[in-house]
Amino acid sequence: MNKLILMVLLLPMISKAQEHLDSESGYFQLGMRNVVSTFNEDGATGFGYGGQFRIRVLSRVNTDWYADYITTDIGGLARREDLHIGWSVLAYPFNCTTTKGKITPYILAGHCFDYSKATKNDDGFSLDKLSSAVQGGIGMHYNITDRTDISLTAQYMMHLGKDIHAEVEEIDGLKEVHIEKNQVRGIEGHMLINVSLNVRLFDMWDQHHKRKKTAEA
Repeated sequence: MNKLILMVLLLPMISKAQEHLDSESGYFQLGMRNVVSTFNEDGATGFGYGGQFRIRVLSRVNTDWYADYITTDIGGLARREDLHIGWSVLAYPFNCTTTKGKITPYILAGHCFDYSKATKNDDGFSLDKLSSAVQGGIGMHYNITDRTDISLTAQYMMHLGKDIHAEVEEIDGLKEVHIEKNQVRGIEGHMLINVSLNVRLFDMWDQHHKRKKTAEA
């Protein structure tokens, strides 16, 4: 009997907590990001920019849909261009509330399609390829306000299929660059680090409920 009374007393608190957790889902966010590509096989570091939108499907699960454009200078002899279009799933193992001044850590995994092109600066010779990649990593949101966050993400991207390689060699005091397309071996890839600013525009679930109530009325 005592247990039953305790459950009855706690029921309003449990319902309120569940309502709060449910309120964390359904957010649609739009953002812009700066990207750094490092640990590339050619040893060069690439810089780029991109955009993204997020749809938070559950309180502890978010989705990130993005596009990046990255350029890399290869020893002043060639340049590489990379275009990524993909998605990631973000899981919040700890706190999942979006509150001003709070940090929300996450782990992520995803997939993308990528287009790469390497071009020599002197004669314009180039090779390109279209393939895909998988990525995994960690990150965190810092909530500037209840609706705006700055996110920092570090993820390792492993390419599938073929990749473009540009190698600089020095022969008789002269540097030359060789560009070739090879099959990816093992877990070849590179580290992507991005910083983004994201703004929550509306709640998709609330919009759905409002339309449903209007239709029922």
